[in-house]
Amino acid sequence: MPTGPPSASSKFRAPEPVGQWVHRTRLTEMLHSDRKRRLALIHAPAGFGKSTLAAQWMESLASQGLVTVWLSLDRDDNNTIWFLSHLLQAIRKVRPGLDEELQQLLEERPDDAERYVVPALINAIDEGGQDIVITLDDWHLVTEPRTMAVVERLLDAGGSHLSFIITSRTRSGLPLGRLMVRDQLLEVDAVALRFDENESQDFLVGINRLDLDARDVASLHRTTEGWIAALQLVSLSLRGHREASELIERLSGRHASIGEYLAENVLDTLDPETLDFLLTTSVPERLCAGLASALSGVELGQAMLEKIQAQDLFLQPLDEDGTWYRYHHLFEDYLRRRLERDYPGRTRELHLIAARWYSDNGFPSDAVDHALAAGDVELAVEIVEFRAMWLVEHSSMSTLLALVGKIPAGHVAGQARLQTAVAWAHTLLHQSAAAQSALDVAEAVMPTDATLTDHDRFELGVEGLVVQSCIDMYGDRVNHVDELDGKCFTQADRLRPWIVSVAANVSTFKKIHDGEYPLALEQQRWAAKFHGLTSGPFSGVYGHCFAGLAAYALLDLSSVDQHFTAAVELGRRKAGRYSHAARLAGAMMGQLLYERGELDKAEKLLEETRELGSEGGVVDFMVSTYATLARIKALRGDTPRAREILDEGDLVADSLGLDRLRLVMNFERVQLAISPRTIDAGHHSNFSGAAVAQDTADSAGPRLEGLAETRHQILLATQLRSAMADAERSGTDSPGTLDTVRGARHLLARAEAYLGPRAELHARILLAGALEQAGNREEAERTLRPALETCSRLGLVRPVLDGGASCLELVRAISAGLRRGPAREGGHELPRFLSVLIRLDSQARTNRDAGWSAEPAASATGPGILSVPEPGLSQREQMILRLVEQERSNREIAQELHLGINTVKWYLKSLFNTLGVSDRRACVTEARRRHLLPSKQPEGS
Repeated sequence: MPTGPPSASSKFRAPEPVGQWVHRTRLTEMLHSDRKRRLALIHAPAGFGKSTLAAQWMESLASQGLVTVWLSLDRDDNNTIWFLSHLLQAIRKVRPGLDEELQQLLEERPDDAERYVVPALINAIDEGGQDIVITLDDWHLVTEPRTMAVVERLLDAGGSHLSFIITSRTRSGLPLGRLMVRDQLLEVDAVALRFDENESQDFLVGINRLDLDARDVASLHRTTEGWIAALQLVSLSLRGHREASELIERLSGRHASIGEYLAENVLDTLDPETLDFLLTTSVPERLCAGLASALSGVELGQAMLEKIQAQDLFLQPLDEDGTWYRYHHLFEDYLRRRLERDYPGRTRELHLIAARWYSDNGFPSDAVDHALAAGDVELAVEIVEFRAMWLVEHSSMSTLLALVGKIPAGHVAGQARLQTAVAWAHTLLHQSAAAQSALDVAEAVMPTDATLTDHDRFELGVEGLVVQSCIDMYGDRVNHVDELDGKCFTQADRLRPWIVSVAANVSTFKKIHDGEYPLALEQQRWAAKFHGLTSGPFSGVYGHCFAGLAAYALLDLSSVDQHFTAAVELGRRKAGRYSHAARLAGAMMGQLLYERGELDKAEKLLEETRELGSEGGVVDFMVSTYATLARIKALRGDTPRAREILDEGDLVADSLGLDRLRLVMNFERVQLAISPRTIDAGHHSNFSGAAVAQDTADSAGPRLEGLAETRHQILLATQLRSAMADAERSGTDSPGTLDTVRGARHLLARAEAYLGPRAELHARILLAGALEQAGNREEAERTLRPALETCSRLGLVRPVLDGGASCLELVRAISAGLRRGPAREGGHELPRFLSVLIRLDSQARTNRDAGWSAEPAASATGPGILSVPEPGLSQREQMILRLVEQERSNREIAQELHLGINTVKWYLKSLFNTLGVSDRRACVTEARRRHLLPSKQPEGS
């Protein structure tokens, strides 16, 4: 999926020569002698041939086998996300294998994308092993400090394989001092760019075939001081003059106005039709046939452009197939002044024509620029408003916000439709305060917005309720959902499909957390029609994920698999492999794969979702991502990484005020024996495991409202797991074990009554472990047996393996009993399943005994999670580190270790972060310094 507004392919191509180039041998030799410098800066005023020299350099470097990348900058690149998007697109033209996930991150993490994208880009280039030279043309158009900081970071930390050529009218915005001190800077200024007399001779006589003697060339060179643009104009002027010497003499002493003088000479020789075409098409920064026809009224726009180019009238092709063109900057400036002088007011009319053409042809950013240049802010608003919800539905929230940012705030504030779209964008980016602010503005101005019809007001009123409900859902609240039944669903056919689709998802979310799973599934069956009518994948993906969650709660795993698979496929098909929607669906599928024991597949999906951070969907998706991924890392023996992931989850929970996520992260800390946080139990629950009276332990008690019940059961499970861990350390005769059993009975009663079969399964496993720990083996086996049969039937291994040491002792006891007892008809499945569990647990124990403990000995009793840590790095990281030392590529490492290539990349990122480095070579060096790899022996030793 593209990030940012569509860009003409010409942004990514060096300018083609019009005719022949003057070979700048003396300047090219400068580049060759200093090719290893990080930056070659070509700076001079307009008309000195900066872009042409850069293009020649790129051509020369490409002939030497270097990878060359061209990016023509414009003012949109002041938007840092768009600049990075354009840069990635440009690199992908020559390196198609560059991770698409980097592009998607830009759209989904607009506030800090460069923190992830820039290091990943540097690593990808360094891993590729090829030298890459990137040209940034017209750097002076970039004035945004954040974009400048990105380029500064690329220049400072770009590794040995990355260098830049930058053209600019100024020297500002670049870390020239540091580069100069490190001898990493090559500068070419206006003095060096001027043609010398030999180059002037080559240009005027050799290329343009002018009948000039050496004295004439010398005179012109002195008059123009080698200014290339002036010499181009001279060459055009002299073609129509028989007495070249006379014109050259008249030019002497007029250097200050030579450009306009020569332009007048050129334009005065043109027929009226060509002159009018030049003037009317000078308004946009770039031209194609359709736009030229719209501006000039000339039907055959392409033929006219080719005619202008053939006459050498400063029209430069921007791509190989001659689709896009631009006038030379100086000539363009003069044409625009002439247009304003000869036809006052016509410029505004042409800007409006350009705005409408760009809007109709899918270039909203250019369209807004021209509308604003015409002073028609209302048209700019109309253009963005027309595109706004399409961008939201296609996960392009950052693009929408950037387009809105171009329009003066006062004109946006009074637009109810646009403010609602802005509220959607902020909501989906988890920026709840900004979303609420935009929604409040939309509701305030709706009565006085004269552009709205009565139906518009009705629809926006319902949409505002849906946005509010969505803001609440992302905050893990369900305050306004009940209002949707009367205001939205009964009026569904009068509303846009997107509104109904999202409303159904919010309503489904509430039904899931009210324990009304059949109603949640019925809601999604009804909503499928509306999901299908939306233009993007977002609401459909959420619909499948929520239906899967409801089916999961009922342990209908066939439906779960069907819905989660459909969600992943829909997100990837409609938005791309690494889109926001696809990765959210991946979190759900990752959890299912984990419980089935397919750890590699689960890890790959969850690592991708983890990159979303605070934009990782509703809390259920975040729980899947952080909790499940932390368990996988712990199983890999990487306890430090597991702790880091839980810390990330806590950070997101704290920043967004998500109590349920915070509680789950603490539960996982107890489960994995990773320094649990202190939770204010009174704030979340009125229950303590030790405080349940015997006569109420088996009763559920009243259900807490909505999500409060879920939070209550999470906290209770955390307290019970913590008590069991304490008892394991102090011995099973601890007086607290009976209280733990009572608490576990109470949890099972509530889970069974209120949260369904899946919650009951986990609570039953916990109760069985508590009974075993309390010495009640017989009841423990009776309690666990139904859970084992369910897991065997459904192919779920992790719920039992994660049940703790007591639970696994029960598994061995039950397995032994089944072997000793008489064989039952059709009773082979459970014994086989128990054998699998015992084998998996034994493998984990073996791995644990072979490794080092990364946690204190007292903490090694984490229920069910048997870690295999080593000093500083996981076993898998050490294997990858050794292969990196052997200079294996990512693909070779993936093949050798039977991993996905993206999983290898994530391990490499983890290694780089752990060791504080940014490339493979530094990684190996630092690992040797820390004795994680053997020191390199001197040759011959």
